[in-house]
Amino acid sequence: MKQLPADAFEHLVEQYLGPESLEVTEELLDLCGASIDARALPLLQRRLHEEEAQLPQLEARGYVRLREKGEQLIASLRQLIAALEQEKDA
Repeated sequence: MKQLPADAFEHLVEQYLGPESLEVTEELLDLCGASIDARALPLLQRRLHEEEAQLPQLEARGYVRLREKGEQLIASLRQLIAALEQEKDA
């Protein structure tokens, strides 16, 4: 697969970090420094699984806004993980 241009990758990172918690953002900074790279994959995959597991609970309780935020986070995580895996395999 073709590697993403740097500006497209940075956009994916921005989309992901926007709704993410500060705690996870700090963990990413500790892990990778000022740039996100393949070292972050285990953390990002863990966060994806956590968010996916939480969606049905949010929906069942009627937390519409939190569910929507979770869906946005999941979508951006999937794109970022795919880009990092692509970069790792390149």
